[in-house]
Amino acid sequence: MLRLIATTVVALVFCVLAPSSVHAQQTVQVSTVAELRQVLGEAETLLATGSAQAAYALLQPLESEHSGNTFFDYLLGVAALDSGRIAEAVLSLQRAALSAPEFSGARMELARAHFEGGDLDEARPLFAALLSENPPPAVRAVIDQYLTAINATPGTPRSDFRPYAELMVGHDDNANGSTDNQQFLGFALTPENLATESSFFEGGAGFNWTVPRSARFAWHLGAHAGYRKNPDASFVDAGILSGIGGMIWQSGANFGRFSVDAYAASRDGESNESYTGANLLIGRRLNERWELSLALRGGALRYDEAIEVLDVDRLLYTVGLAYRFQARGQLALEAIGGEDSERQSGSPYGNSKSGARLSVNTAIGDNTYLFASVGSLRSDFDELFFGAPRKDTQLSSVVQIEFRDVMTDGLSIVPRLRYIDNESDVSLYDWDRTEVGLLIRWEPR
Repeated sequence: MLRLIATTVVALVFCVLAPSSVHAQQTVQVSTVAELRQVLGEAETLLATGSAQAAYALLQPLESEHSGNTFFDYLLGVAALDSGRIAEAVLSLQRAALSAPEFSGARMELARAHFEGGDLDEARPLFAALLSENPPPAVRAVIDQYLTAINATPGTPRSDFRPYAELMVGHDDNANGSTDNQQFLGFALTPENLATESSFFEGGAGFNWTVPRSARFAWHLGAHAGYRKNPDASFVDAGILSGIGGMIWQSGANFGRFSVDAYAASRDGESNESYTGANLLIGRRLNERWELSLALRGGALRYDEAIEVLDVDRLLYTVGLAYRFQARGQLALEAIGGEDSERQSGSPYGNSKSGARLSVNTAIGDNTYLFASVGSLRSDFDELFFGAPRKDTQLSSVVQIEFRDVMTDGLSIVPRLRYIDNESDVSLYDWDRTEVGLLIRWEPR
């Protein structure tokens, strides 16, 4: 709301905030050539009609030629700000304010750019100085609203430690993720290698701890321990212990995170799998609705000595585009690629990967949230399996509804449906799996 009001009012600031502003405008107009004056006039018209994106597209290609012209820098800064390019807006408006310190309009927009970028320590003194210049009532009202919002915002958020415990029960029609073919290459498969149906019980506990160091930067730590029991398929009972640590940051429209993570897993009471890796994500909010991100994940996946032929070094990347269609609703599309590089000479488990995933996360009530996703991942293996080439295409989907604060604060109930279909050229790896579960999670507050 502040941004809408300010965009309307500040269009008048350049002319009415103070006599010095009018003088600055006259000085700039006299110094511009006729061709530039025409472009600036078009940009002014576009900004006045709410077409900030078009104004930015008009002015940005001329930046290298006309950077340093006060009025050009001012209009480019306003266009960048109102089209969501906060960092560019700050740079352009700083140039305008430095070249014409008496230009109150440029300082007003610079203060607003710092505010939109979350740099409240820079925005506060600029707004306060403008307020001391006895601006018109409408402008004073806007500045007062900004200062009220700044003063109501803590400089550094408090540390947030959130422990949790969860229990999940359900049914899995293929607990061991195996084929339902009775034979492979003429040999009868053992029960452990055939699809086995079972109910399951899963318990876990952990914590997430965020430690802000400023309004822009925070450390994050997390850990989880869990165990899954399959009464009718005990040979795949599994336990896991995992941890993650890293940092989260944002600066204007840019954001990112970096972390290292690891887990150790057991199966049927024996430790048999571990992973250690690093993750990097960088992104940018293109405007109030859209954001773009790039994520990289790399690590070492290792198995116990009996099955170390499975050992690989994994590298995955995703390019994501997200659209926020409401305050608590987002639609995201990701393109996925990467590879597993085998560690043991002659291992057939090295492969290249490609795929995509579509997901939606939205509120469907005051304390009710829907999450759904569907994705496909193709793995092309480098070597032959039992003398035949192997290519897997895995379709995975999940739908869940989360009911929060049920009966008491912090208690969530989450019914979930998950389906995986792994199609493979090698029948031993051709399987599908449907899991229906109910998760109960408690996160004390």
